[in-house]
Amino acid sequence: MHKHRGLTLFEIIVVVGILAIVSAFVVPNIISWRSDMKLRGAINNLKGDLEMAKARAIRENNLVAIIFNNDGYTIFVDNGAGGAVAGDWLKQGNELLLRDRELPGGVVIDLAGTTFVNNHTRFNSRGHCAVLGSAVLKNDKGESKTIAVSRLGINIKKNS
Repeated sequence: MHKHRGLTLFEIIVVVGILAIVSAFVVPNIISWRSDMKLRGAINNLKGDLEMAKARAIRENNLVAIIFNNDGYTIFVDNGAGGAVAGDWLKQGNELLLRDRELPGGVVIDLAGTTFVNNHTRFNSRGHCAVLGSAVLKNDKGESKTIAVSRLGINIKKNS
């Protein structure tokens, strides 16, 4: 009887073949899952940032503006600090920047589906939203989620 040590070339080819077949089924699911998680993370960040903006408007006793663009949004105290005009929707002078968030790759704000007038909103010193509406976030698979700001609060809705 001979003692065999190690693997034969045939055994290695069989193992590599099995791994290739399994990965052909697993990799697309991982990519899909990753895209879903990016969208979920982006919408949860946006909700948290809107809640933060509301709280800061109350704390600062001033306007806090949120400006949406295709790949993210900017949140700042719109109080006219440093010579800027208060409530002008533009971050100028020494107005305090609270958040300048860029969305993760593959996630965008659908400005055509966003119902905020001129793609912006703000909270006043009482925490009320001056411009009610919603923003739609989409991932590269075409799935989308909407975040709506209403008198009742900030809510997330899955679209597709």
